[in-house]
Amino acid sequence: MRHAFTLEPRDLLFLRDARPMAASDAGLGANWPRPDQLWNAVINAFHRQWPERQEWEGAAHTARADENDKSSFRFGALKTVGPFPFKDGVLYLPCPLDFGMVPVPCAGTDLPSPLTHAFRAKKLGKEHLPVWLSAAAYARYLAQSDPSDLSDPSDLYDVERSIGISINPETGTTGDDEHKLYQAEYLRLRPGAVLAFEASCDITPKGIGGMVDVFARADCPDTLVIGGQQGVARLGTQDAGLRLPQAEITTSCLRWTLIAPAVFNAGWRPDWVAADGRVMLPKAVRAPGMSRAAWKALSAQAGGFETAKLVAARVGKPLAFSGWDLQDGGPKPTQLAVPSGSCYVFECGTVDEARALAAALAPDRPRSTIFGEKGFGIGLCSSLPARSVLS
Repeated sequence: MRHAFTLEPRDLLFLRDARPMAASDAGLGANWPRPDQLWNAVINAFHRQWPERQEWEGAAHTARADENDKSSFRFGALKTVGPFPFKDGVLYLPCPLDFGMVPVPCAGTDLPSPLTHAFRAKKLGKEHLPVWLSAAAYARYLAQSDPSDLSDPSDLYDVERSIGISINPETGTTGDDEHKLYQAEYLRLRPGAVLAFEASCDITPKGIGGMVDVFARADCPDTLVIGGQQGVARLGTQDAGLRLPQAEITTSCLRWTLIAPAVFNAGWRPDWVAADGRVMLPKAVRAPGMSRAAWKALSAQAGGFETAKLVAARVGKPLAFSGWDLQDGGPKPTQLAVPSGSCYVFECGTVDEARALAAALAPDRPRSTIFGEKGFGIGLCSSLPARSVLS
């Protein structure tokens, strides 16, 4: 079962990306929390709350544990979506990078294959776009109508900077690093602003049967440690979910806009898009609880998308991120992700195929090559006028 939560930090949050803190860098710690940082905070809270395997978890999967003796494979069913800013009952989503733009043909250019269209601004001149859009404004973007208010919601959070003295981690003193200063940035949410997200963790205990909803347990943790420097946040529940805006698919031209980062092996191009632009996803939709064998049989029977093809993409600067591996005691490999707000446009042969593709790209079906369980690769679909890609 998916649960809705809010996260309210007690004080500052330090949320770094993979860029080093050196020279004149300001620490780069005032980033909005990434989906993987939230997921890691939740699963670490589970392990702090229940350091040993509980009876309700069932027996350990020893065959799988033998593959990596440093991993317990506990709470592997954890899935999260978010976090997003939430204040006064209003949800905010990342501003689309194609806001105020239309795709136009670009034959004879150096666009990477398989793209045939580029984005052009509807109005000449530079326009400052906000970092976040309210859910209502985002719904108008999906419906191809201009939002009335594009002011940046500056009352969500502030960036604070502070100067510290470098400390030798082995001695706990300044030692040889005496007089070495550093500057760091921190994220402080404004009063009333919280982080909103959804999460689920339904496990099937081995040897017991049934289903255990970890978040429904009375002793589920109510605080999380998120980001660096032990940033503590209080976990609250919500009756309603995120209520992401939706759009009716009315044309054969489909736009998929990311509201979370996505990692693809091919860089900017999704792995499920072939080099010639063809969409390689199955048409069939896997129902909850469906076995893998039944899913494969259904996919083979339903077939794939015959005419859907990627024709345009608006992709932002790669998001570099990493982390710390507690098992190995070292940094995780640096990943490059397509940032939130990036969008992809697909030309389909019929409206029905566009609707089928929209179902395959629904928010509850993350399409990132990795980290889908951590909320990467989530996007919202909408229609563009068919003439915008056929002209």
